[in-house]
Amino acid sequence: MEQSIESYIKNLVRETLGHTLGEMQVQSDRRIYVIANWKMNKSLAETAEFFQEFKSSNDVSVVVCPPTQLLYPTQLFIKQSGKPIGLGGQNVHWADKGAYTGETSISMLKDVGCEYVIIGHSERRQYAHEDDVLVNKKVKQAIKAGLIPIICIGETLEEKNSMRTEQVLFTQLFGALKEIDSGDFIIAYEPVWAIGTGQSATADLAHQTHSYIRSVLKQIVGEKAENISILYGGSANESNAAEYSSMSDIDGVLVGGASLKAQSFDGIIKVFAKGEQNS
Repeated sequence: MEQSIESYIKNLVRETLGHTLGEMQVQSDRRIYVIANWKMNKSLAETAEFFQEFKSSNDVSVVVCPPTQLLYPTQLFIKQSGKPIGLGGQNVHWADKGAYTGETSISMLKDVGCEYVIIGHSERRQYAHEDDVLVNKKVKQAIKAGLIPIICIGETLEEKNSMRTEQVLFTQLFGALKEIDSGDFIIAYEPVWAIGTGQSATADLAHQTHSYIRSVLKQIVGEKAENISILYGGSANESNAAEYSSMSDIDGVLVGGASLKAQSFDGIIKVFAKGEQNS
């Protein structure tokens, strides 16, 4: 019975909203983000060098998410630069504090100046075996503390090839946002098959998927969905940034490898800043 209800809702969402949202320009207050996820990379010296070379832009919201041990030095480098750059963590624990060796609490992230935190990245799901229940607990913790969670969702190559992309995204969204009615979060669509592979979804495919994601968000948080930024996060780089920035339902990018060099990250930011100026 539950499965049939779920299928009905999915079909209703797809038929009434999915195609329309992809074709129309929606007026909203959505922010455009270019977010760096450095993953497990960079030394202190490399971080200092990055900010010496980094130029950034005021026309889009730029966020840097370094490894945990580099959060405080990065905050200092950001302050020294005088640039409006946000700071984010790559992960957070769901508990306030306690005997959780190797973990980072939400208060620790706030202490070093974090405003954002990545939750549910596919590498956390794969290597740390995080599921939608755990992602939901972390999202609740972030929102409660006033941090903006960057919630990652996406399908594997097997799921894509078996035509289950929408089913996977539907399940992940409803799981991550269970009992949440706030719109204070960011969604990052990161097709797992495109992360770190050099492959990427075409701009048209990403836009179509983002439109579907927004239609599902409407089922969860109502009209707040129009103001939620949905980013693309699968091997985004300087070469494909312009294609993504031209799509009305792609509100920026979550950048991995291409964010490690200041010059390439700047290049991506400039593309989206130019798109904002022309919109």
